[in-house]
Amino acid sequence: MEKQAAKKKVQLIKNLPTLPGMLEKVSRMVESRHHSAEDVGRMISQDQVLSAKLLRMANSAFFGFAREVSSVGQALVLLGFDVVKGLILSSSVFDMIQEKVAGLWEHSLGSALAARSIADYLKLEEPEELSLSGLIHDLGKVVISAKMPADYDEIAALVDSRGLSMFEAEQEVLGFTHADVGQWLGESWRLPEKLILPIRFHHQPDRAKDGLPSASVVHLANILVRGRGYGFGGDKWVPALDPTAWSTLAMTVDDLGQIVDSFEEKLLTLGDVSAA
Repeated sequence: MEKQAAKKKVQLIKNLPTLPGMLEKVSRMVESRHHSAEDVGRMISQDQVLSAKLLRMANSAFFGFAREVSSVGQALVLLGFDVVKGLILSSSVFDMIQEKVAGLWEHSLGSALAARSIADYLKLEEPEELSLSGLIHDLGKVVISAKMPADYDEIAALVDSRGLSMFEAEQEVLGFTHADVGQWLGESWRLPEKLILPIRFHHQPDRAKDGLPSASVVHLANILVRGRGYGFGGDKWVPALDPTAWSTLAMTVDDLGQIVDSFEEKLLTLGDVSAA
């Protein structure tokens, strides 16, 4: 499929659910600036299933609040609208994952937790956004699977027959990758650039420019989860660590060991979220 045609198709997707209904209403409320977090929270809470999933994620290990987040309004205050919006989107899209891409939900949760472990250890700013970036970095794979199933099957066949990574096979079959598709989707859904850049460049953090720190975190988080074997990202390979990401995060080997230990401890707590 020609790249611009594929981009248009992705940007026209309206049934990667929630956005046209609930999230569109919520976005308008926030942009009007005449509504409080409690007003927006009440709107989201009208969807009981969605609000339950949102609270389950907000109380999970990859946000790590000392006290329970008991309402959607409180989640908005603590996390900010951009993070809550991302959680709503991911909840909607990931509803399709169990049927479409086995193991990707777990891989995504693990990446969120790994990103949080990196952010906490390195005392990085906006750790909640980094956690969310880990959670949604592979949204493009869901879109390719759901909306381009024949292409997805060809990609998976190349991964099996030639031992390619998903990223390499996507480039060969499509001429673009799940990172591109995730970027297009994020732009279509009006996610902020600070969340889109890690999606676009988690395989190529050296190209992220202003988004280099966040892309480096998600790049490393993806590697840690794949190395741990938690979930399934679509192929068996653990990517090489990009030197630019390593230097950007300014870590030592000892730091990495501490992060891995923290990640392993927190990974044990994910059971309640994986059922979301």
